[in-house]
Amino acid sequence: MSNGPTALAFSAASKSYGDVLALSGLTLEVPPGVVFALVGPNGAGKTTTIGLLTGLLAPTSGTATIFGIDVAAHPVEAKRLLGFVPDRPYLWPRWTPRESLRFVGAVFGGRGRALEDRIESEVRAFGLDDVADRTNETLSHGTRQKVALAQAFLHDPRLFVLDEPMVGLDPLAQKLLVGRLRERTLQGAAVLLTTHQLSLAEDVADDAGVLVKGRLVARGAPLGMTARGRTGRLSELFFDLAADGGEP
Repeated sequence: MSNGPTALAFSAASKSYGDVLALSGLTLEVPPGVVFALVGPNGAGKTTTIGLLTGLLAPTSGTATIFGIDVAAHPVEAKRLLGFVPDRPYLWPRWTPRESLRFVGAVFGGRGRALEDRIESEVRAFGLDDVADRTNETLSHGTRQKVALAQAFLHDPRLFVLDEPMVGLDPLAQKLLVGRLRERTLQGAAVLLTTHQLSLAEDVADDAGVLVKGRLVARGAPLGMTARGRTGRLSELFFDLAADGGEP
């Protein structure tokens, strides 16, 4: 784990939709070198949290920052540091994986031979060699997920934000992704992932938070989290926290 500057931070971040408070005063810091899992029931505010961090949503109050850059105030600068895979990644149907990667690489400033070499590296890393020149619309859900992940890795982001990244991936691809994320955290990147798979959070994450009804109600190591005076695995504490809205 790195002792460097905070990779991602929320400071009293709230988001309202009319009279509905989707996120309430979230304060959270994650340092470089850490895989952080954010878990919670449906409607807890996970998607809103990701929206604030990726610049897809603006906070009603408070801030979200990436390596000290305020996402709302400086969205382009912040997004250059970000590798994002949403829960339903969209790939242009008539493009191929190679064309999709080339477009994303160009958006992030890649050019010429260096970009082509990096594309080939990601194609090999995610086992896309045999499908790289087929159109995206012909690919299976799991293969499209691999393409989306390859796009996220392409520009060496300092922060990965992955919304349910394992959906559609077979066990080998899941193992590959975890290994690659570990490599990047050892190099100083950070990872924020959301998942409904509590066992995945326990296996993969260094740190985790439980979000319920827009509030962060618990945080700690997934295998030794403390909440309400109890210490246990995330999977042991989660259901009690979620069942009653995280009230003390």
